[in-house]
Amino acid sequence: MSSFDAAARRLHPDAYAREEPTAPVEKKVEKKKKQKKRKAAEPLPAVGDVIAARGLRKGDDAEARGTVTKIKRAKRDDKKSKRGDRVYRIELEGGGSRKTRLTHLDWRLVRKDTKSFLETMRSGAKIVAPMVGGSELAFRLLCRRHGANVAYTPMLEASKFLDDAEFKTQFFQTHVDDKPLVAHFCGNDPKIVGAACKEAARLGADAVDLNLGCPQRVAYAGHYGSYLMKQEDRELVKAIVRAMRRDTPKEVVVCVKIRLMDTQPDTLQLVEDLRDSGAQVVALHGRRRATWHRDGPGARDGPANLDAIRQVKEAVGDSVVIVSNGNVRNCGEAEEALELTKAGGVMSAEGLLNDPALFEDAVCTDVNEERLRKIALALEYLDLVDAHGNPAGYRSIAFHCRRIAKDALDAYDALDELLDGPDVAAARKVLERCRQYCTGEKNYEEDAAKKASAKKRAADRLRTREARKRFEGRMIRKAKREGKALDFYVKQGLDKPSPDDLRKLRSIKDEKARLAAWNAKHRQHCIAFHLSSCKRGDSCAFLHDAVVESADLVSG
Repeated sequence: MSSFDAAARRLHPDAYAREEPTAPVEKKVEKKKKQKKRKAAEPLPAVGDVIAARGLRKGDDAEARGTVTKIKRAKRDDKKSKRGDRVYRIELEGGGSRKTRLTHLDWRLVRKDTKSFLETMRSGAKIVAPMVGGSELAFRLLCRRHGANVAYTPMLEASKFLDDAEFKTQFFQTHVDDKPLVAHFCGNDPKIVGAACKEAARLGADAVDLNLGCPQRVAYAGHYGSYLMKQEDRELVKAIVRAMRRDTPKEVVVCVKIRLMDTQPDTLQLVEDLRDSGAQVVALHGRRRATWHRDGPGARDGPANLDAIRQVKEAVGDSVVIVSNGNVRNCGEAEEALELTKAGGVMSAEGLLNDPALFEDAVCTDVNEERLRKIALALEYLDLVDAHGNPAGYRSIAFHCRRIAKDALDAYDALDELLDGPDVAAARKVLERCRQYCTGEKNYEEDAAKKASAKKRAADRLRTREARKRFEGRMIRKAKREGKALDFYVKQGLDKPSPDDLRKLRSIKDEKARLAAWNAKHRQHCIAFHLSSCKRGDSCAFLHDAVVESADLVSG
């Protein structure tokens, strides 16, 4: 059985239930009935929806897209009434129109009407925040199964989205159950961001979003995220939002995600500028934008200021949809945020990483039952990974399982085994064993040496994050002493070495010359890790893997 079939069996056990053998003819009839039932359950398109189908344009078998502009019921005496009692008028992309009942076409829904999306965002939407390496398709689907009804993609670099087809395919995954979906971009060039939004809309995004909230060092180095919120960049930001609105179809909603400015009037002015430039939704993180002079990149100390979000909402009214972001660790806090801020929707990142069923309010008071609930969620996530993959690889998969089932993994000293595992099957084995300990199917015997090792590994991981911060601080101070831009050295050596780079470096016999060549392009990466092995392991201050950093798996 393939991994996909195995995942499907776990996700849909009813569809694989054994049935008593019947006569061949009866089997055929039963199968036909089931197929008919599934077809009838499919949602029909509404006015404003965008659909796609082969043969939608008469005389052309290629797939075409169009917007449903009118629906009427067929006359009772219509000879074609058996093919459906609804006639759809569809305005085709590129010109022309078509009237059809759709029943004879293998159509699919590409995008719901904008009005429906905006109504969702205004009506207490429960939103999965954009998370680098954290809000991939499998995790979004898990959250949607447990109460979320809107989700953002991970942060996508606009230029890479346009230029790298493999990157686009890997990181912009869509699914019929992953609707509505917001494509979340970072960038500082209006033309490039606008073009990326246009492409995302073509691929089925219901909305496009500009990141003005990311506080990470990569955002500072690339001059995007919260570092575009400075007043001197305001005209650039407005130009980007105008390009997003201009380059995407009118049914695609334009969103922007921001943080609080240093003063309330400045925050309100930013929201109004974004609205006047074409933004229809502004997600406001209730913490101030990061600066290098406020504890460095990634600064997000203290609770979010929800009252500041409320003041913005009161000032702008219904002229733009405000989404509250911050201080949402459980369902009760989500409801409190909506009540306090009067925002249209509420967004969570860290809270959902710890509990993907946060919006469902399913927390158990019994410790053991709560552990079992979290393990079940982690196993369900692995089933979705089997079916849909995770473009960031096993490190991201293990990260999710660690966050979801942390209490059980810590209690049974299984965290290191999970993190060191090579694949999904190994992760599932670890979680299943934890589940058996919880249910009493297996007896857990504490291993003092194993517990001490786990404690040491946890301390090493903490030192890694602290070492990275110190490294960034040194680079900033060095640039300041030399009169260079503060991000000058932070930008140096970010490129991950390619196989060709490594072959060339290995061919350099002189150690000093090899190190100089390495520092010229890859100084932020660990040369020992890439050329042989790094004895420091998790405590190394240099990058071992540039694909996903666990420290960066947070909301933008």
